[in-house]
Amino acid sequence: MFDVCIIGVGGVVGSAIAREAALRGLSVAGIERHAGLCKETSGLNSRVIHSGFHEAAGTLKAQLSREGSALMVRYAQERGIRLLQTGMFIAVPYGSLREGLWKEADALWNLWRRGRRQNIRFDFVMTPAGVRRIAPVRALGGIFIPSIHVVDVEQLVGSVANDAVAAGAEFFYNSEVRAIQVEGANHVVHTSNGDVRARVLVNSAGLDAHRISVMAHCPEYEIDFLRGDYYELLGGVDRWRIHTLVYPATPRHSRSKGIHFGPRIDGRLYIGPSATPISEPAAPKELFLSAARKFVPEIGEADLQWAYSGTRPKRHVLTGDSDFMIRLERASPPFINLIGIDSPGLSASMAIARHVMPYLA
Repeated sequence: MFDVCIIGVGGVVGSAIAREAALRGLSVAGIERHAGLCKETSGLNSRVIHSGFHEAAGTLKAQLSREGSALMVRYAQERGIRLLQTGMFIAVPYGSLREGLWKEADALWNLWRRGRRQNIRFDFVMTPAGVRRIAPVRALGGIFIPSIHVVDVEQLVGSVANDAVAAGAEFFYNSEVRAIQVEGANHVVHTSNGDVRARVLVNSAGLDAHRISVMAHCPEYEIDFLRGDYYELLGGVDRWRIHTLVYPATPRHSRSKGIHFGPRIDGRLYIGPSATPISEPAAPKELFLSAARKFVPEIGEADLQWAYSGTRPKRHVLTGDSDFMIRLERASPPFINLIGIDSPGLSASMAIARHVMPYLA
C-alpha cells in the first residue's frame, strides 16, 4: 500500500514526479512497462532544454518549460550531469527572399511577442556578420536565445530516478498495466508483475496515457501521434562547425518547432525532427536534405545518415496551439491525468512535478 502510484516512471516526467513526491516524505510506487529508463519519448528526442520561447504566453507549456528549464539546468550543474550551453538561433534562410519573406517575418514577429511577454532574454540578429558570429550558416538574420542548453538525457533521468529510489520510492519495471480498479478510498493497479495499491494515482504514461485514462474510468482523449525522424550529419560538429542549435522560423500554430540543426554532448550533429502522423509514411530523406541546404547549401545526400525516430503525443485541438493537460480527473480517490506531454516535456519535467504535488496532499 502506497501513498502515490505513478504510471510511467521510465520517462523524465514520471521519474521527476516520483522524485518530488518521495523527497516530500510520501511513499511512492512507480510502474513502468519497459525494462528500464528512457525507452520511449524521453530517450528519442532532441535533448534540448527549452526556455518556453516558442510557446504561447499563459499556457502551461510556456509557464512550466520556463520554470522547469531553470530547475533542470541548476540540477544538472549541481550533479555533474553533462550539459552544453548551445544557445538557439531561430533563423530566416536566404531562400526566403524569393518567397517574399512574409511567412518568416510573421513567425519572427510572433516569437518576438512571445519572448517579450515571458521576459526571456533574446537578441535580434539582422546582419551577415552577426549571423557568422553565431553559426556558419546562410541566413538573413533571426533571433538568438543564449540560455538554451542540450543535456545528456539518459544521465539526467538516471540521476532523477536514483534520487527517487534513495528517498524511498520503489520502481517496478516490466510491469504492463492491465486493469485499474477503485476499492473504497484507494486504487488497485493490476499489472503483468502483480498488483499495486495506492491512495493517489498519477497517469504519466506518455504515449499510453490516453489508454490509461480510459482504464481508470476517466475521459477518453484524442491524441495526435507524430513521428519524428532524425538524420546525423557525418563528421559532426568538428566538420560543420555548427555549435549552436539552428531552427527555422516556423509559422504560428505549426505542429512542430521545425527541422533544425542539433549539436549534441558527444560532438555529433543531427538534423530533425520531422513531424509526420504515424498513420502516414515516414518523411523522405529529401525533406531533411532540403531543410539542411537552406542554411548550408554544400551539404550533400551522402552527408546525411538516418539516425533514429521517436513518437510524441500531441493533444488534438481544432484551433490554436496544443497545450499540456494536467488535471485532477477524480477527487476520491484522487486520479491525476497528464495528457499530451510532448515538446517541451523534457524541459518542463521538474516544474510539472511541482505542479502536480498539491493534488497528492
